[in-house]
Amino acid sequence: MRFRFSGVLALTLAMGVGPWAVAQKTPPPRAAATADQKVEQLENTVKSLSQQLAEVQKELAGLKAERAAERQKHELEQLRREAEAAAAKPPETTAPDVDTTTRFVSGTRMQPQLNPEFSVTGDIFFAGGNHQQEELQARHFELDLQSYLDPYTKLHVVFGYHAPHHESTFGAPEGDTGFVPSGWGLGEGYVTWLNLPGGLTLTVGKKRQQFGVLNRWHLHALDQTDLPWVLQESFGDHGLSGTGVSIDWLMPHLWSTVNELTVEVMNADNGVAFAGSDWSHPSLLARLKSYWDLTSNSYFELGLDGLHGDADREGHLNHDLWAVDATYDWYPAGQALYREVTFRGMLLRSILDREDGGTRRAWGGYIYGQLKFSPHWIAGLRYDRVFDQREAGHSYWGLSPYMTFWQSEFVRLRGQFSFRKDDLFGIDRRYELQLTVAAGPHKHDKY
Repeated sequence: MRFRFSGVLALTLAMGVGPWAVAQKTPPPRAAATADQKVEQLENTVKSLSQQLAEVQKELAGLKAERAAERQKHELEQLRREAEAAAAKPPETTAPDVDTTTRFVSGTRMQPQLNPEFSVTGDIFFAGGNHQQEELQARHFELDLQSYLDPYTKLHVVFGYHAPHHESTFGAPEGDTGFVPSGWGLGEGYVTWLNLPGGLTLTVGKKRQQFGVLNRWHLHALDQTDLPWVLQESFGDHGLSGTGVSIDWLMPHLWSTVNELTVEVMNADNGVAFAGSDWSHPSLLARLKSYWDLTSNSYFELGLDGLHGDADREGHLNHDLWAVDATYDWYPAGQALYREVTFRGMLLRSILDREDGGTRRAWGGYIYGQLKFSPHWIAGLRYDRVFDQREAGHSYWGLSPYMTFWQSEFVRLRGQFSFRKDDLFGIDRRYELQLTVAAGPHKHDKY
């Protein structure tokens, strides 16, 4: 019996304690559900606090705005009270003490800006060739003075000097050494009235005349070492200049972008084309210039020129010169300092009355092109073709390649070789090395 009771008791304890032990190892499902609820409650609490914080911040911003408005209102009220008090204050009847012992002296006439602008340019050559004596030549120097006298008037004076040197003897009479003595004189001196009614500009005095493009330029401003040969044939080595009156009219935009008409009455002071300076037989020049902007990178200019004067002092022999000139220039926008292409040319017709009663008609012209391929270097080539304006059966042509180096806007170096074939005198070869220096505000004026 004891054995049975003990077995039954052991079996009973095993049945009671076993499920309890299993229950202690595995948590009941209700405990997990309670943890999820707590997390959800915490999330709800955080959301509620965030909403309350946002409401508090909104109320705080509103309070700040109200305080700022009240402060501004208070400041305005304060300014208004001060202005009313100042307006109600009676004005002062006594003038303040002023120191009248100090004397002021005007220095207007001593201002540097009233002085003329001075510029100096000089050309130094080393020349040689078949008919050219090899030598270093301080050939030509200019002193340039410019000044605006008032808003409507400008003064321009140029004095020139050339040192003794030798010119080429090609085609010169036998025995001619080509020696040129030193000389000093007035190159230009004129007054210009600007912006006159009707788009007019009036110039009075001595000036280089506007026949074509290049004749107006001074020699140091040319693209080559010398004037084209057709201009030298017509007017001499230094071109055409005279004393008189010049009128420029900026015409309306009729057929081109810009149209300009120039009329000049001069004293015919040119011993090659005319009889010399004699106001009893002045020369008359007219030039019509038209300009087109072809693209943003290029332009084209066309000029028509007519010139009339007397070949003798009696006024019986006429000398008429007609010309057409053209210029094309390409310079890419934003790269004009590095790239540029220029073509320029002229065709000239001379009609000269002869003493024997006949008339000599002759043609001549030039064309050149040049390329700027870097900020400092320019290469070019000029072709000249000329028929003698006074002697029938005489003509010549030539080629002139050149290279220009712009060290700076103040210093320029150029090398040029000229080949010339003459029907009467044969062949001439000439080389020149040119150094041009400039100082002052007006370096190389191109009109």
